[in-house]
Amino acid sequence: MPFHEMLNEYLRRLSVTALELAEASDLSPAIISRYRSAERRPAPDSEALARLAKGIALLAEQKGIPAASEESVLSVFRKSLGYEEDGQTRLAANFDLLVNVLHLRSGEMARALSFDPSYLSRIRKGQRTPANPAAFARAVGNFTARRCRNATERADLARLLGQPPEALSDDASCSAALARWLLSGEAGQPDSTFSFLEKLDEFDLNDYIRAVRFDQLKIPTVPFQLPSSKMHYGLENFRQALLDFLKSTALSRSREPVFICSDMPMEELARDMEFSKKWMLGLAAILKKGLHLDMVHDLNRPYAEMMLGLESWIPLYMTGQISPWYLRGRHNGVYGHLLFCSGASAVEGECITGDFAHGRCHFSQAKSDLPYYRRRADAILRMAQPLMDIYRDASEGAYSSFLFADAREVGECRAVLTALPPHTLSDECLVRILQKNGVSPSEQENIRRAFARSRAFVASLMQSSTYEEEFPVLSPAAFRAEPPSLALSGLFCGAELRYDEADYQEHLRLTRAFAAAAPGYAAREVGRSAFHNLQIFIRKGKWVGVSKCKAPAIHFVIRHPRLCAALENMVFLVDERVET
Repeated sequence: MPFHEMLNEYLRRLSVTALELAEASDLSPAIISRYRSAERRPAPDSEALARLAKGIALLAEQKGIPAASEESVLSVFRKSLGYEEDGQTRLAANFDLLVNVLHLRSGEMARALSFDPSYLSRIRKGQRTPANPAAFARAVGNFTARRCRNATERADLARLLGQPPEALSDDASCSAALARWLLSGEAGQPDSTFSFLEKLDEFDLNDYIRAVRFDQLKIPTVPFQLPSSKMHYGLENFRQALLDFLKSTALSRSREPVFICSDMPMEELARDMEFSKKWMLGLAAILKKGLHLDMVHDLNRPYAEMMLGLESWIPLYMTGQISPWYLRGRHNGVYGHLLFCSGASAVEGECITGDFAHGRCHFSQAKSDLPYYRRRADAILRMAQPLMDIYRDASEGAYSSFLFADAREVGECRAVLTALPPHTLSDECLVRILQKNGVSPSEQENIRRAFARSRAFVASLMQSSTYEEEFPVLSPAAFRAEPPSLALSGLFCGAELRYDEADYQEHLRLTRAFAAAAPGYAAREVGRSAFHNLQIFIRKGKWVGVSKCKAPAIHFVIRHPRLCAALENMVFLVDERVET
């Protein structure tokens, strides 16, 4: 069992949280989160692993669970990391991570290093140790530096090694840095999941619209001439074909949805800043026109790179006009493909992986071609899985129906909130808060219905599932500094309805009373939340909901297993101390 699975198994056996383990181990919650999500692994001889084993042993002793001594836990962890008890170095773990992050081919590496592929496989698993680890690390470093020379690959290496990209600018320095890291560096990558959520938490669609002048964008109607069909070769012509596609789609009369799917290295196209600006303007024009966009993301790439790509799509997701998809499994690593399709035109591209500059694409507006490309797009969508479902105010009914249908499923649920839970607030206290905030009678009724739905949803959920909620409890000083607002994300309401101190204390009292009386419900009070504008609902092993309360109010239901696992295992709360 891999290290991160073994750690999660200990938490399950002991029935403790990651925050409790962090406190018992004297490690930061962020480190525990990264260990659980497999974004970081401790070295077998590190102080961090020793503290982790000591913390688990301490919690096991407190729970009266035998056979979990510090020595036995440490031994299990070392074996799960692929290390034997004789003190092997961290070479195996780092070598395995390097191969996975850069998608290095074992056969190609074996030929370059004059090794048998099966021997390299055993080294990756920790089953064999090179006779001369330093020489092996230098050889791997040399091979990787020669093999990974483009800017994207060097950026991946820099993130992996925790160094600035300029430090790996030439092959010699890159090779030397890799060799040192393979032998002594800690295996890990930046916490890209937290970064993604931070960007989402801080994002304001209104500010973005003003910044890019989306609200002033005019769709031109002047006729223009594009070729009916043309073959393009090379990067520059590739860029022109894609811009022609966006232009023809934005200016056509067709209302057909737009389809985009590519596993080609689009970052090479985006290095031209002028193209990037025109590309974003073209996408904005399509969305301004009101067209729906089906976007099939390529997720067969390092996790940090995948999250960085999703960050760049946040503004467009917020429009509610994009359906994100992905294809399961890893597909061939030899050929690259691209297919863009609309009711006005299509672009089909191809290249050999690693040789995008010599690829080609076919741009067509021919009526004889478009049905063919649309059938191909529809076939891909039938095979694709939803990366996430996106709900805005127009789909409030669909979102509510989804939640109530899912509530009947048996399972474990957890919510991370930035305010007190709405389902524990009484109708009498809610009415007082609404009246003090000057809410009109008609809007009061809408909000009261929304809070009633929240109570009904939690009641239905707890009939079949266990439910844990984490929420901040503010000290009097923190309350006076910034009075909190009601949680209104479920209402798709961007308004801020603030408590006064008496109503806040009443809501807190009601929440504690609910927790004491409801079986299967657990409340965790914390000092402050990691986010200000996000509510996170986790249906363990199935999906994760990320709700943004305002600017705009929107809900993302994430289904991709890799992303869901990372979110499930995160420690979201930055301060567990409740001030009094």
